[in-house]
Amino acid sequence: MGNSVNCSLMTGQALCDFCQTSILFRSIMDTAGRLDADYLRPSSLELEMAGDTPNPDAILTDAPKQRFRLGFFSAACLIVNRVIGTGIFYSPGTVIRGTDSTGGAMMLWLAGILYGFAGIHVYVEYGLNVPRYVIDGVEQAVPRSGGDIHYLQYVYRWWYYKKDAIFLSGCLFGITFICVGNMAGNCIAFAVRVLEAADPTTAASLELEERKGQVRGIALAAAAFACVIHSVSRRGGIWLSNLLACFKVCILLAILILAIMSGARNGETNTVKDNFTNAFESPKISAPSGTDACVRTDDFKGDLNGYAKAFLSIIFAFSGFDQVNYVLGEVARPRRTFPRAAFIAMGLISVLYMAVNVSYMAVVTAYEQQIGEILEGSCPNQDVQPVVALLFFKKAIPSGTTPDRVFNALLALSSFGNIIVMTYTAARMKQEIAKQGFLPFPQFFGRNVDLSIGRLALWLRKKRIHIPFIVPENHQEPTPVGALILHFISCIILIFATYGMNSDADAYTLLTGLGAYLTTAWFGAFLALGILIVRIFGPPQTDEDLSSHKTWTQMTAGSVNPVLSIICATIFLVLNLFPVIASWVPSLSNEPSADWWLVPGISWMLLAFAAAWWVGFLALANYRARRQQKEFVYEVRPEFDWAEPEDEGSGGEGRRRDEGKILAHETVLLAWVGGEMNMFATGQSQGAGVMRKRKPEERVVRVDERFAGTDFDDFGPQGPRTTGGQQGNGWRL
Repeated sequence: MGNSVNCSLMTGQALCDFCQTSILFRSIMDTAGRLDADYLRPSSLELEMAGDTPNPDAILTDAPKQRFRLGFFSAACLIVNRVIGTGIFYSPGTVIRGTDSTGGAMMLWLAGILYGFAGIHVYVEYGLNVPRYVIDGVEQAVPRSGGDIHYLQYVYRWWYYKKDAIFLSGCLFGITFICVGNMAGNCIAFAVRVLEAADPTTAASLELEERKGQVRGIALAAAAFACVIHSVSRRGGIWLSNLLACFKVCILLAILILAIMSGARNGETNTVKDNFTNAFESPKISAPSGTDACVRTDDFKGDLNGYAKAFLSIIFAFSGFDQVNYVLGEVARPRRTFPRAAFIAMGLISVLYMAVNVSYMAVVTAYEQQIGEILEGSCPNQDVQPVVALLFFKKAIPSGTTPDRVFNALLALSSFGNIIVMTYTAARMKQEIAKQGFLPFPQFFGRNVDLSIGRLALWLRKKRIHIPFIVPENHQEPTPVGALILHFISCIILIFATYGMNSDADAYTLLTGLGAYLTTAWFGAFLALGILIVRIFGPPQTDEDLSSHKTWTQMTAGSVNPVLSIICATIFLVLNLFPVIASWVPSLSNEPSADWWLVPGISWMLLAFAAAWWVGFLALANYRARRQQKEFVYEVRPEFDWAEPEDEGSGGEGRRRDEGKILAHETVLLAWVGGEMNMFATGQSQGAGVMRKRKPEERVVRVDERFAGTDFDDFGPQGPRTTGGQQGNGWRL
């Protein structure tokens, strides 16, 4: 110990024997089986040795301060801004083509509303009850960011690298979300609409290759701008998201008003009669003179594959109601704010969606929704799916090219809002994925970095330069810069991977279809099944000493109704499985033979890639254990605080108990530990592999006997060591 004065547990320098042994000992103890978190806190000697430079193997994240957390309005705007994107403008054409009837289309939209509310209930149930921690000897739920990956790992714990580390379920979701959970599709849609809004005539006259290049350039600029905004100002990104959410609601209200005005101006038209008479039959044409030769091709059969594609596009139009779960750790009073914001936002979206679809049907014939606008003496290109919203604006505002430019400008802003909110939430999700340990460079992708505009403003203030309207303290928040870079890279790859497709519309359809099939429908089905599993078979028992042995109904009492939980989970499961399975039924239409299986085929290839990634990690771990005598250590040290602020006046204590705890700080240690230290702590060689299990009781007894009377004797069960403070600590179950 004579040369250990300058040693630091929290620096990248070489550690002395005491510090290295101490930190690795606690890591190994936690890896093999849980101890109380107090045993794993650094000792006073270690804290004295700790420096200011973060440990390169540790990921430290802090929740936002109370006044910077998401309130009810911001949480609701996250859902509104994410759900109302391009789907409500593009999907109606896919739906009417797939169902080949107005009645079938409207029924599917009603099913979409049912899907949205069932999904909201499933995610609220998970968000308020998973993950679970033992805090001061009591098991309780703590809402946190990360959403699906924590929920899947809580229910599906069957295949893993070691206890509580590197689950197959988490790796499947994490890798596929990194691949397709980005804004590439909306970036392409935004770029197309910007070109059309700038000059529709010039945009239409561009050569295919030239148009593709311009679209990709604008798409990359939009993606980069969104990532930069969320890197330098978390609050600025949230304010922009709220503003664009309100703007989108105004767009949908404007469509409803235009439909009413069109009806008042034209009275009862053939459009209304054709669309709502014999609604479940194939659409009939009511064409102007000179269009006798305009006959619909036999592309639309209303078969099972068509209905699957139609409902998948509706799932995409409703996808995004889970966005608050991605950032739940940043929501103020999540037990009160989250469910209210989620259900109210979904109710508003459902009313607007049905009103907009009825408006489309009142102005645009179902026939034109399938094949495009029928002009006098000309027929549309039936190989290109029409944008129903654009047809609506042309008919509702008959004044030259103005409707085109107005519509494209509005749709560009709507797409941009989707890009902004998806960048904010998906980056937090990818940060949580990086903290699981199966990605390369997890510390880079998992850490927060302060590149904020507030930091710049503080530096300028020291130079006696003040930025107007900027209070540095209100904008100095660290952001997940590494995760934003990962998000941007995956977006670039997808944008250019679709360069060779026939049209930008095909690229958009493929990218949005992959997201809807994988991250929404496929994993949504497993989340719904997970609710049924824990209801029927009980929640997973992760540790005999710490488990409360309660039923799921007892655990979720006060947050959800058990009967409604089963009903919503069943509906969500069935409606997600329908497109997942039916997409494999060959289409009867005349579309190219490969198109019908493109989305499900690529989706399952990505799932296979994710599974191979997990197997590859196990192979790497086994190789390092046998050849390099190293073992992967995954240690989590959470710290909690009350969700309800302390100075809330009368009744504050009761509200604090009702709101419970929130995750205030978390330290994740990810490291490959040398085998010599493992042998020192366990008294046995690691050469046999890494998939061993040991009972915690046996381990504790061995440690007591080996280290009694040394510097390590306070690690035993004689009494936990505490470091003070009012924040609790515990272990995730």
